[in-house]
Amino acid sequence: MKLNLKSVLLAAVALLALPLARAQLTLHNFSAFESANTVFVGDWELTGDTIGTGSPRSGFAQGAGFYTFAGGSNSDTASAFYFFDAPLNMTGLSLLQVSARLLAGNTAPTFTISLFDSLGESAFAVFSTAAFAGPGFTTLSAALTFSPGFDRADLSSFQISGNVLGGSATLGISLDHLAVAAPRALTAVPEPAAYGWVSVAILGGAIVFSRKKRRRAE
Repeated sequence: MKLNLKSVLLAAVALLALPLARAQLTLHNFSAFESANTVFVGDWELTGDTIGTGSPRSGFAQGAGFYTFAGGSNSDTASAFYFFDAPLNMTGLSLLQVSARLLAGNTAPTFTISLFDSLGESAFAVFSTAAFAGPGFTTLSAALTFSPGFDRADLSSFQISGNVLGGSATLGISLDHLAVAAPRALTAVPEPAAYGWVSVAILGGAIVFSRKKRRRAE
């Protein structure tokens, strides 16, 4: 079997990159949330449309790299939907990661983000608004709860809502980033032992390569 330094290095790079390959999948960066893919429903819509349109409530506004949801209720009948141009594959990712900032005037205790596949099966995570009360954007992760039939390879849309039955509290929050991530047990940083084995492999390959070069020169 032929062994050279290049093949050893390529194998080492592949080994180190493997844990990073599916660490996270961005769903939206909220730099341009209002689009043809976005639908606002209920009192999150400009006129309170219960079916939904692309026009948001007047208090909602696009910021510089974030989107502000201000003044809408936390009712389960009020929400914003975003539909992806093509289904996303979130296989192996079971945490929902949100970067957000709480706004003055918020009285809603929680908000919910739900994911849907093309058949309407869902996964969701609930976040406490108080957790985002710092001066800047705070990033938190929560475990998703999946319906039995949810197809992780067919993620088609997500919904943001206060999701409280008949809720009348005011939700005021800015969102900066939304992603799905790998479980905490699957760290995105290789363990020191992994680096050790890779180093040994690289060193061994270098030695073999060096000896072959010397033999050819003799």
